[in-house]
Amino acid sequence: GTGPGTTSPRGVPAGAGGGRVEGDPVRADLPVDGVGAGGVQLPFRCGDEWRLDTWAHAPALDMVREPDQTGTEGALLVAPAAGVVNQSFTHDNAGNVIQIDHGDGTFSTYLHLESRTVGVGDEVAQGDEIGRVGRSGPTANNHPHLHFEFAVDSNGDGEASWGTADSERVEPTFDGVEFGQENSQTWRNVTSRNSCG
Repeated sequence: GTGPGTTSPRGVPAGAGGGRVEGDPVRADLPVDGVGAGGVQLPFRCGDEWRLDTWAHAPALDMVREPDQTGTEGALLVAPAAGVVNQSFTHDNAGNVIQIDHGDGTFSTYLHLESRTVGVGDEVAQGDEIGRVGRSGPTANNHPHLHFEFAVDSNGDGEASWGTADSERVEPTFDGVEFGQENSQTWRNVTSRNSCG
């Protein structure tokens, strides 16, 4: 995290590369791959392999461990980029939820967590523990997985909506590769490069 007298995550310049938000002339150049030198990485430990699926809710992604989902439940969840936690609570349908404000209008949201280790206002660096993957909330269908959304605050209200087709979610870019372009997509054996050194 950052301490007194240092630059806050909101003040970190945008990372290189990434896509652009379509249809919003005010924010047309807003990066969607996060902030900081490391860009956005998968929210898991370096070297862990995950399967990413859009199912019917692209650009949101559901994530399970590879090769056979063993180790999904309770897997360590880490920040994909530096930021400030702006939501950490239990939702009636989504279970344990965390949302991180990465600055420059970008946010990441995590649903169905087993546990949360951060609270609102906590500053996190890329790779810091934020919780554990679980199956909380009825919409997890009792199946351990991480429901992940990346979003851009397109309406400028200082937060990002999530969980619905008309939310502010956009295609996430991990380690320079974009995911979530359309429904019914699967990516196998995606290796996390989060904080690999």
